[in-house]
Amino acid sequence: MARGKRGEKLALRGGPRAVTIDSAEQWKRPIEEEKKIVCELIEQGALSGSGVGLPKEFEEEFRQFIGCEYCLTVDHGSTALASAFYAVGVGPGDEVITPAVGYLGSYCGALHLGARPVFCDIDPKTLLMDPEDVERRITKRTRAINPIHMNGRVCNMDALLDIGRRYGIPIVEDAAHAHGAEWEGKKIGNLGDIACFSLQGVTPGGKPVAGGEGGIVTTNNREFYERQLIYCHLHREGILEELTNPAYRDLDSEVLGLKWRAHPLALAIAKVALRSLEYRNQRRLENQGKIFAALRELPGLEPVHFYPKAKPAGFYGGLKVIYHPEELGGLPAGKFVEAVRAEGAPISGPGIGHLEHLRTIFTRGFDLWGRGRGPLGGEFCGLPPFKRYKKGDFPVAEGLANRVLTLPAYIEPKEGFLEQYVEAFRKVVANYKSLL
Repeated sequence: MARGKRGEKLALRGGPRAVTIDSAEQWKRPIEEEKKIVCELIEQGALSGSGVGLPKEFEEEFRQFIGCEYCLTVDHGSTALASAFYAVGVGPGDEVITPAVGYLGSYCGALHLGARPVFCDIDPKTLLMDPEDVERRITKRTRAINPIHMNGRVCNMDALLDIGRRYGIPIVEDAAHAHGAEWEGKKIGNLGDIACFSLQGVTPGGKPVAGGEGGIVTTNNREFYERQLIYCHLHREGILEELTNPAYRDLDSEVLGLKWRAHPLALAIAKVALRSLEYRNQRRLENQGKIFAALRELPGLEPVHFYPKAKPAGFYGGLKVIYHPEELGGLPAGKFVEAVRAEGAPISGPGIGHLEHLRTIFTRGFDLWGRGRGPLGGEFCGLPPFKRYKKGDFPVAEGLANRVLTLPAYIEPKEGFLEQYVEAFRKVVANYKSLL
């Protein structure tokens, strides 16, 4: 029967499935390598500490991979971001601009420093922070701009860095999903003021470099690096020798008291994952290209766009496709997803992720520290009373909320699977009328 032939019975209606090949990822993580390096640390008793041994080795390897001047590991991606906000001077009464489609962990570090998150809308094609809307929301209180390279897709860094330079506002990048991503040939993490990565999960489905839990911060700014050191690296080996700012050199090895260092066992597993990162990213790009090229030929389906200078990376959160029901007779996205799944093709959605401005703390406000104090209540450290967010505040993000589909990102699919996978979409599109 012809591919995607109209009239072919959909699997949802009792017809044969389009996908008969195993859809599971075939790439296997090198567990034996992980065991070896972890056991070596256990035998050595090297289960704590930073600035020395394997943790220092990992920082240097990641620094060289990114091409930046400074690299520091911490215990989570969210604490990496919290330390970055402290590093650039975010504090009580400040504002931090972050996208409405984002993640609480991206900006909560700024919130707990006493700053107010200010949301902006997204670009309807890339689903990433809209630089024009960022600029509209800048005030005299704006202390940082927080782009999120969601699912490894790179934000418009030319526009954002230009805004940062013109207004004197640091760019604090959330690159939790974007290890190895690039902008105009330069690695994310070696571009803006300061960038933060996560090591959460297990490869291949976790963060691109995964170690269970952990985080990384990279920068080319010595002052930012030293502020991170004093903020959260209590008892780091050689910390006093690393500090050059006289204001910090007078501190002792307990610096400001926080201990957010990464666990050596997590960094050991991440060290192994880093070795295969470029191979996995390249294979992801190749397979994504095949899927997206086929879907672009079909009505109703618009693969997410990438900026011309961007090279995406990573696997966390999968591949995004924008669904246009009006091109398929008004077929609801949920029904389309159900039909594709019935054909044996993995797909999830619809859903764009969390609409941050509609979290309870932003629709009602929140007394962060009690007794009427904090950035989400009344006047606070020069901030005017908090204006609650509501539905309709971000029309682009909200309009796309139920029109984004998520597909898996593959490294090594079984031979012939991708062809059957895109055939499932062709089949459903060709026969959408039977679903109305």
